[in-house]
Amino acid sequence: MASMRRHQALAGIDIGTSGAKSVLIDQDGNLLAWAGQEYPLDAPYPDWAEQNPQAWLDAAQNTLRRCLQASGLAPDQVAAIGLTGQMHSLVCLDESGAPVRPAIIWADRRSRRQVQELTNRFGRQNLAAWTGNPLATGFMLASWAWLCQEEPQTVARTRWLLLPKDEVRYRMTGQIGSEPSDASSTLLFDPHRRSWSQPVLDQVGLTLNQLPTVHESAEVAGGLVPGFARACGLLSGTPVVYGCSDQAAQAFSQGVIRPGLVSCTIGTGGQVLAPVAEPVHDPELRLHLFCHALPGVWHLESAILSAGLALRWLRDQVWPGSQYTELADAAAGMEAATEGLFFLPYLAGERTPHMDSSVRAAFAGLSLQHTRAHMVRAAMEGVVFALKQGLELMLSLGVPLERLVVSGGGTRHPLWLQLQADIFGRPVYPSQAAEATGRGAALLAGIGAGIFKDAQAAVTRTVQPGQAPTLPRPDMVQRYSEAYLRFCALYPALKAAGFAGA
Repeated sequence: MASMRRHQALAGIDIGTSGAKSVLIDQDGNLLAWAGQEYPLDAPYPDWAEQNPQAWLDAAQNTLRRCLQASGLAPDQVAAIGLTGQMHSLVCLDESGAPVRPAIIWADRRSRRQVQELTNRFGRQNLAAWTGNPLATGFMLASWAWLCQEEPQTVARTRWLLLPKDEVRYRMTGQIGSEPSDASSTLLFDPHRRSWSQPVLDQVGLTLNQLPTVHESAEVAGGLVPGFARACGLLSGTPVVYGCSDQAAQAFSQGVIRPGLVSCTIGTGGQVLAPVAEPVHDPELRLHLFCHALPGVWHLESAILSAGLALRWLRDQVWPGSQYTELADAAAGMEAATEGLFFLPYLAGERTPHMDSSVRAAFAGLSLQHTRAHMVRAAMEGVVFALKQGLELMLSLGVPLERLVVSGGGTRHPLWLQLQADIFGRPVYPSQAAEATGRGAALLAGIGAGIFKDAQAAVTRTVQPGQAPTLPRPDMVQRYSEAYLRFCALYPALKAAGFAGA
């Protein structure tokens, strides 16, 4: 009986920004259980964003244990574990493998000066050739440059530079390593060659032995060490694969693994992700080029920093105590393009296309006739307008688009779906993948465990057909096309007025 029960489930752990989640799925991709645990984001000074790596480990153990308990599975029924998590962030470990200081995560903005200095020193052409990416605050390279100037004692004690999920996997297996999808988000990695970028390392005084060896995402890193296994109720030695970045994981779980399929995610931030067969980068560095979780596949990515976050801010400040559904219902009753009202969702600065950490959000066109509902609609429209800017950049580089899959909070209300269809001018297909990020990590574990032959086999077996698409309405497409041009003109106006940096 025990042998018949073995290897029926796969686990995925997502080390997110606000908390960790664990999922258990069966071999057909069905969600068996999930659990989440929040942890704090520390901001001891303005522009700082830090987390304690121990909080990640505790949350990973706790959520995995709760998943196992909720599923009713026996420990020997979990075939393998995959990890994913927040990108860009820096964890410094000493010679013994202990954290030297709190992790500096992607939301940190203290390194603005270092970003400008490094960008000027490298030059755009070299930055593109060496990393395929623009440099922004919160990226590992920028945070390390800040430490070199401001905390030399930390630099002197640092033996390893790791990403969050890689640090947690080290605690799980005792093995230090990384993989291309997350490594390419550090700006220390060359996604074209799928290896650490020696020219960048030379520029900032790092050596290859300070960085983890890079393996494929579905490769087994090692087995669970006894202490972690006991803490979560699993068997010692349970295989753990290297995993991937959170964006690669969510795309994988939705089947977005080949050119022509594009995903648009509206969560706290917003992302548009397009797989490409060759590593092409934007020469003006307005887009990111990252490795996908699959060998020989890359993806272009545009990112905005305030998507659902913009609606949360508006709710908390203008409509406290209300539910998101209530806000969206009210906004749905307002006229499209909100009677000349626009919102620029730059509450935390912006990445694509402006790459400007100092720009600020704004309402433009407010009048006495506008209500809270108008403001909510303008905020939702502004988020989708901003995402459209990234999508259009990708199309201008020749990225094919056959199907646009949408996920995250942007699928939870009909207005979000209709706005994306009308503003993008394309049908949008809502994703059916619940807990998509953790599920993607679990699917990688399935490849590592030999349950799936490869990524395509995993997608074929586990990705369910989505519901009918939300179709664009021709009259609204025209109306929003005109409004989009006005939206795009607002950032240059803000910049000219001194509300945006260079």
